[in-house]
Amino acid sequence: MRFGSSVALAFVLASAVARAEGEGEPAPSATEPPAESKPGVALDQLLTLPEDRTYAVDRKGGMTRGEWRTRYGEVRADLQKERAALAVTQDKLDDASGAQWSVNPIPGAESDPSKSPVDFQLRTELRRHREEIERLERKLRQLDIEANLAGVPEEWRR
Repeated sequence: MRFGSSVALAFVLASAVARAEGEGEPAPSATEPPAESKPGVALDQLLTLPEDRTYAVDRKGGMTRGEWRTRYGEVRADLQKERAALAVTQDKLDDASGAQWSVNPIPGAESDPSKSPVDFQLRTELRRHREEIERLERKLRQLDIEANLAGVPEEWRR
């Protein structure tokens, strides 16, 4: 006897035994669970969401509250970091200006930053920090305009 036919024979015998045992009782319906296992709530009700509830996410301008807060938070954090770096550079420049003569490069002459005085390097760094602060402030204003046009509430901008 082959394996496939022995499995089929076992299935036929098991189904015949099951039919013989259940002949005296009416067959339960396919949609109704047995009486001893009926829970208080039907299984289909547990697997579906209530129809009277809506779980929509509130969006303004295509973004959620968290996304607006993240955008504002990133710009403000960068702005704060840049302002702190500006203050540190300003302090270094104040310390260096008392200890050394201020030398301005000659117009039209090439200058090597590695040979230039410390205060010139600090002034260049100071200018870079100020430009970055201006750029970040413009970005914050643009974000405010975008939020105003989208109708974003103030509490989403904090």
